[in-house]
Amino acid sequence: MIGFRLHLKHRADGRVFFTIPLGYKILLLAIGLLILVSLIVTPEPGAGNIFIRENTIPLIICLFSLLGAAYHECWIFDRKLGRVTYQNGLIALHSNRVYRIEDLEGVEVSQFVRGKAGSAQQVRRTAALRPIVTLSLQTGDGRSLRLENYRPSQIGKVEATGRAIAEHCGIPYEILIQGSK
Repeated sequence: MIGFRLHLKHRADGRVFFTIPLGYKILLLAIGLLILVSLIVTPEPGAGNIFIRENTIPLIICLFSLLGAAYHECWIFDRKLGRVTYQNGLIALHSNRVYRIEDLEGVEVSQFVRGKAGSAQQVRRTAALRPIVTLSLQTGDGRSLRLENYRPSQIGKVEATGRAIAEHCGIPYEILIQGSK
């Protein structure tokens, strides 16, 4: 599976970040720059610049790689200030949503099947209808703030992450999957 998973980082100032791994951003930046440099260094004979039809696919891959490296997604759990901040967007153009920790009911790990209502355990597993494990924050007004989706095989990592966030924020932790601890 191509992609990334947000991971927890504990900072010395007491905040916890649930964010994109730096190594993933560096990899995307390196891929984009490598493609761009190779297009500049090895131009097509007779071509004046890199923006020619033959370079369309490499330029698109380069653009997506550089945009991926610039993408920012982060949940910041700040117990000292009593807030959770969600940031997403491009590095300089990201939005912030702030939630108060006291308004959170807890951290929840649950499972569902895309496109199916009801319990994930009642549905026969197929490629199109495979279960997804979700880590989310539950608010006092009944909203669910999805932090991340995982494959069922990653349930151990999901549970550890959920517990760490709940302990840091001092809120309840709940698993809504049959057979989990």
